[in-house]
Amino acid sequence: MPRLSIVIPNYNYGRFADRFFGSIAAQTMQLDDVEILFVDDGSDDDSLLQAAKWQERIRCARFEILTPPRSGKPGLVRNFGLAQATGDLLQCLDPDDSIFPDYLAACVEAFGTDNHIGVVYTDYREHSSHGVRDVEVPKFTQGLLRTQNGLPPAAMIRRSLWDGGIRYRDNTEYEDWDFWIQCQMAGARFHHIQQVLYNYEIHGTNFSNHAVSRDGNAKAQIVLNNTCFFHPEVEKWARSYLRGRLHGQAMQRGYIPTPVDVKKLLRDVEKRVRELGPRS
Repeated sequence: MPRLSIVIPNYNYGRFADRFFGSIAAQTMQLDDVEILFVDDGSDDDSLLQAAKWQERIRCARFEILTPPRSGKPGLVRNFGLAQATGDLLQCLDPDDSIFPDYLAACVEAFGTDNHIGVVYTDYREHSSHGVRDVEVPKFTQGLLRTQNGLPPAAMIRRSLWDGGIRYRDNTEYEDWDFWIQCQMAGARFHHIQQVLYNYEIHGTNFSNHAVSRDGNAKAQIVLNNTCFFHPEVEKWARSYLRGRLHGQAMQRGYIPTPVDVKKLLRDVEKRVRELGPRS
């Protein structure tokens, strides 16, 4: 059984293949007990040709190219690959990004220090049209996860979380945020490696850019997916937002309101109603 399974959800990212697979081939950790599952979501570029090229070049325990029916949902593509994975540790990596040479070794080593660790993540380097910056991920807390997704775009997880039923859901565009909440609710311990070991690329075809346009809906659905994790007032906000009620405002992008925020929203609405006065 491989120690690590790497699942690569792909749609029309063939142009990034050399950079991405080159970063895997350059890992300081031996890949003898690593399996790679490239899951293509109906690409019409040269993605499959590029994957086949690197399938011949990278020496690992297993390298499979999988072609399920197109879903258009990265989370479902990840689920398909994870269902085929056999490793003790699981890692999803988007092929438009890349990893530093020590990334896999550092993450795998961290799991060996504590059997209770369920999720391992690192700091990352963000590349966008605005330039390049190193992002130091904030300390993980449940409170932070309830309002923001402070985790990086990729993290390695212990297989027991997947076996316990945690899945990427397709009813929210913030599917990774929803996934981390599920891990937390399952009792996973999150371990932060305070090193920049991952390159995150922001560009026009990122699925995350689509999520921005549906920010309010995506956040509200996260709350309703995980009601036990959120305060009842926040659940009321989520239901109000999806129903189009005035006090269910979306708040700032990438931020789920706290109970205090929700009560303030309601007070503001009541004030506006009083100012408008009764209708004739």
